[in-house]
Amino acid sequence: MQVLRHRTALLRRRFSGPVQLLLDDGLLTQQTSFFDYGCGYGEDIKFLKKMHFDAAGWDPHYAPEKNKKRAQVVNLGYILNVIENPAERSETLRAAFHLAENLLVVAVMIRAAGPLVATEVSFGDGVLTSWNTFQKYYSPREFREYLESTLGVEARLVSPGIAYVFKNADLQQQFLQNRFAASRSGIAESLRQQLVQETISRWVSLYHELGRPPEKTEFAELATIKRIFGSAEAAAEALRAELNPETVKQAAERHKSTLLIALSRELIRTDTRLKPADLKDDMGQHVKLYFGKWDAAKAAAMQRLKELGDLTQVSRYINESSVGKVLPDDIYIHRDSLEYAPEMLQLLVELANTILPADVEWNIAKIARNSCHVTFLDYANFYEEAHPRLLGAMKVLLHKNKLDYRDYRMRENPPILHRKELFIHSGHPLFETFSQLSQAEEEAGLLGHNHIGTVEGWQRLLAAKSLRIDGHGLVQV
Repeated sequence: MQVLRHRTALLRRRFSGPVQLLLDDGLLTQQTSFFDYGCGYGEDIKFLKKMHFDAAGWDPHYAPEKNKKRAQVVNLGYILNVIENPAERSETLRAAFHLAENLLVVAVMIRAAGPLVATEVSFGDGVLTSWNTFQKYYSPREFREYLESTLGVEARLVSPGIAYVFKNADLQQQFLQNRFAASRSGIAESLRQQLVQETISRWVSLYHELGRPPEKTEFAELATIKRIFGSAEAAAEALRAELNPETVKQAAERHKSTLLIALSRELIRTDTRLKPADLKDDMGQHVKLYFGKWDAAKAAAMQRLKELGDLTQVSRYINESSVGKVLPDDIYIHRDSLEYAPEMLQLLVELANTILPADVEWNIAKIARNSCHVTFLDYANFYEEAHPRLLGAMKVLLHKNKLDYRDYRMRENPPILHRKELFIHSGHPLFETFSQLSQAEEEAGLLGHNHIGTVEGWQRLLAAKSLRIDGHGLVQV
């Protein structure tokens, strides 16, 4: 599963929480150099430059051409929590700290331990959202201990999810004196407001992710939002400045597309006789939320299925696929890795599979680029044999609703496979094993010959080079 970190970047209409806090605490002034490590769209930098601040930033996706530079104050705002690799997460923290001359401010998402929300699944030490983004939620204590153990210096939690790590002792003393001067009641009120703002921020973040107001089952603190604003609709109106219309629109379109794929699958399963009462789980509620009426959703899903007959679109999906062996006229994908292919290619295979007799075995789907057909190939012991033999091929001609089967079991010289890693996704446990064999065969001059596609042709070439296959290894005879 590919984690799309850049999707967590938000278009803001005011300063982010950590930058606003720096300004409020007097730690960021026009005489202070500022660097935003992982600046996203760069909204904080734009706002600061309008106020004549010395501000710069870098982002691996949105501003990779910018230089990482030292500054008196460095911001690492909501970056650590979207990095799914713990080692990379710690390295990023150390890199940002190295650039800070006086102060590093770090912000992460804070959430108490509890059940996952409806749109999340457990992934590593965090969760994966429906947007294919990763979130690592911290408790306040875990956040502080992580910073201190990684950097080896004291970290001060100054707001929920925000910490200051000072390098300049005088600056730290000045900050502590200013904070101590605040009255206890003022601090209590400030903390209360910060907690409310954190709840609002989480609601806005989920709104951006879903492309609509979160439901009660999706946001446990919805009662707090309703208590503050009166209703979810009133909250959306009051927080219009916080909600980015383009982000909301893109999220809604993405969820609608995912829902259409699910509806299309159900239409295939029921031979287009799907009814609202047949919908599983929360699908009926999502249809209402994203389409309003069942008829509109079904019509859109039917239109999506019609696209499977558009060969131009099929060719585009083949080109976009991150998995599979792509040839000029076809793409070959192992059935265990089909879930990593574009969803429209998955639908095409599922549609063809409805015509396939139940007793036909297969492990490779061959999807044609220039014709409406899918061929289901059965290779013997795909994972066990280095170059499995083809046992049978069932071609499903979708435009004719016709089958064409070829049996290779009794052939003395059947076709075989090479470069098996191309048929599976790169995260498969055997991907490296298969890749290493292909590399060894390439270095030995075994690949790239026209006659190696059959058992006899392959054996003749191995014999000519005094080589043999042992498991998934190449050895000299």
